[in-house]
Amino acid sequence: MPINSRDFDKSDRDPSTLLIGFLTYNYRNAYNLDELVEMMTSMGKNLAKEEVERLLASLEYGGRAESKIIDGVAYYRYSKVTGLRLI
Repeated sequence: MPINSRDFDKSDRDPSTLLIGFLTYNYRNAYNLDELVEMMTSMGKNLAKEEVERLLASLEYGGRAESKIIDGVAYYRYSKVTGLRLI
């Protein structure tokens, strides 16, 4: 069964690229881990919570995402990169 080019392109995208793309596009909102796992699943990437947590930790380390615990729940959002950040 043939697939369209959108599905073809989507299938080989790196999960971290999908995640930062989603957070960048939705920069005004913060999402909890379950919501981000659900979003990844809807985009065809069935990842365990632990894998998404690892991706988020990597994005935080690189300054591309930030997290905050609110009412005992961790929320993540896009972090605008301002200036030069040395790691």
